[in-house]
Amino acid sequence: MATLTDQFCPNVHDAPITAAVFDPWSGVLATADSTGVVAVQRAGETTPGLVFQPGAGVTGALGLIRGGSLLAVGDDEGTIGVYSTVNGEPQFQEAREGARGRVRAMRGVAVSPEGARVATIAIDGLLRIWDIEKGTREVAWQGFGGLTVEFDERGQRVLCLDDAGQPRLVDLLSHQGLPMDRLQMPAERALFSLDGTLVVTVGQAGISLLRVVDGHLVNSFATRGGSGILNVVQRPDGAQIGAVSARSTHVFSMPDLQPVESKRHGAPDAQGAAWWGQQGIRVGGSDGLAHGGGTGSAGPVSTVGGFGEQRLAVHVDRVAVWSKNRRIREIAASGPLREVHVDRDGRHVLTIPQRGPIAVYDLRTGERTLDCGPETIGATNAAIGGSVVAAQLASGGVRWWDIARGKALELRWPEGMTLSHGGTWLGVITPRGAIKILDPATGREAVDDPLPTADVPARLLSFVNRRPDLLVVDAEHILAHYDLGASAREKRAAEGRDVIQLHSAPDRVWGITGGQFAALRVPEGEGCTLLFVDIQRQTVVSEVNNLHRDAQVDAENGFILEPSRSGALLEREMNGAERRVLRALPDGQWICFSKRGILDASDGAAGGLR
Repeated sequence: MATLTDQFCPNVHDAPITAAVFDPWSGVLATADSTGVVAVQRAGETTPGLVFQPGAGVTGALGLIRGGSLLAVGDDEGTIGVYSTVNGEPQFQEAREGARGRVRAMRGVAVSPEGARVATIAIDGLLRIWDIEKGTREVAWQGFGGLTVEFDERGQRVLCLDDAGQPRLVDLLSHQGLPMDRLQMPAERALFSLDGTLVVTVGQAGISLLRVVDGHLVNSFATRGGSGILNVVQRPDGAQIGAVSARSTHVFSMPDLQPVESKRHGAPDAQGAAWWGQQGIRVGGSDGLAHGGGTGSAGPVSTVGGFGEQRLAVHVDRVAVWSKNRRIREIAASGPLREVHVDRDGRHVLTIPQRGPIAVYDLRTGERTLDCGPETIGATNAAIGGSVVAAQLASGGVRWWDIARGKALELRWPEGMTLSHGGTWLGVITPRGAIKILDPATGREAVDDPLPTADVPARLLSFVNRRPDLLVVDAEHILAHYDLGASAREKRAAEGRDVIQLHSAPDRVWGITGGQFAALRVPEGEGCTLLFVDIQRQTVVSEVNNLHRDAQVDAENGFILEPSRSGALLEREMNGAERRVLRALPDGQWICFSKRGILDASDGAAGGLR
């Protein structure tokens, strides 16, 4: 079933696109990424109709049969397979794994036109050919190299490169190589022109054309400077070819190789995956998107945050700030971020880098207002409430700052902390696992120490939003609830009440506005599960599984926030139902939508949707 994130410019790759192939006769496009996800988009489809992961990461080794019904995939573990482009069912597969497979990591594959054979070139220098129906290997020839292998239009000859970068056209009946002129510019790729009369070779230094009938060199173009040629693609009618470099595409007429045009493709960290379809030349980038010009995309969302009307989507080292349904600005951090938070009033953005000190930015202007210093590098926890910022230091203890007063305080002994959303109270855990509630303005006790519900140390704390309540999770995974309001009014120690015991240890707890529900995040493998607990009824009312490992909960309303594919932040209801998507589009555009349709979009979003 299609999900909400499948709408409005989705892409299936949230990892670098490392392979692509387009069949001009059928209009079938296949792409693959560094994690091994393969997507097949047939003519007439606006998004890939088939997405599957047959094996390990793919580096260049995709090959479509003429007509687009079969796709060959070779991966970095040495596995080769041929799959139906309708349903992904394997027609042939020979698997490798571990060190044994990595020595023959595949770099080029091809299916013969009649579908009888599959050929591969691997990093071990072997050219291999299998009989698909019998599942047997016919040949394994040494001394070959390059990044491509191709069958001719009859499937009787195979085009490849030797280990010196020279083209070889081998007859499969006689196993003899046909004569071909020696190139002055060694090649990494060789392919037939669409009409089958020429061999096009390309390497870092330039492009060469040879006649198939006699192997004579008929034309060449040498590059001068630049970043070198990564790949070459052919226009669907064969009238032009496009040379793809790290930054640009250069179009030449065929067969005279006269320059036609050059332009930036906008793909970040392009590795050579490219195709020429009905919309022109497209180049795969490290952001998992295809680019044909412009400024590129913001890239995948790595972590998220939010409170009330504000949402934060982190694109590596940039924070996209959303208010209601609109993206209002972008904040440039000093490096990749691990976590982000926004205060309840929507004034400040707290950033926790993967490396480097914690920093605070003005949400309205995007300017940095506080650098928390090198002592906060590697902080295990941080929070912002009102004008107070607090951090649990990697070296031990808690340090906090009052932005409004320009004041900082520190305690060296706390082993855990939480900050109320208004910045009124700072909760800390003592070395023995007891709880203290402090006044951030002075560092002194704000109320009497809450009484433990059992002789078990506390491990996690969270204040309930907009209420004087405290949630505590102890070492036995028991969630307890304290009413600190009565403690403050009556000047007595608060007595806690056990709510529920969990089977696994949570790593985060939130108290949601109103005081009825608590949310707990339980890590599970590469993801997590969120549990929503009715505090009064002492029962789990919702369990949402298979979420992103960095999924967050908005303590204002209980909405679940998680990074999603295609540069998006996905918002869910407490029961896990998809509610809203905030998506970055290429070239600085954005869109917000729900099941009702588009809620808001940037002025140029229509171009990004294409």
